[in-house]
Amino acid sequence: MRTLCVGLATIAFSIGLAFAQLTAVSAQSDDGTGDAASPPALAAQPEPNPAQQAHDEADAAQSTLDEATTARDQLEADGASQDQIDAANEEIARARAAKEAADDAAEKADAGQ
Repeated sequence: MRTLCVGLATIAFSIGLAFAQLTAVSAQSDDGTGDAASPPALAAQPEPNPAQQAHDEADAAQSTLDEATTARDQLEADGASQDQIDAANEEIARARAAKEAADDAAEKADAGQ
């Protein structure tokens, strides 16, 4: 039971990180200014490709969704309680929403190139 709770907490944390990254990318792309007002931290570092970064985040969101689905499937196989399965289904729904948002951000980044 404890392992299950730790696993679900890990999945929730991963989803939270993916969502926070998506929010940051979305906020940067929405304001139109980007980092133009701030000096570069290191001139030698190449600028990250926003479209590639958006696709990387979409891939990470897909991985999180896959992990959440695997965890739920394992719960079902182990005969977990319906409450545990319902909680895992909620995690899947959040991961799916994050994945859809990441896919949308990637499409917008592609359109902006």
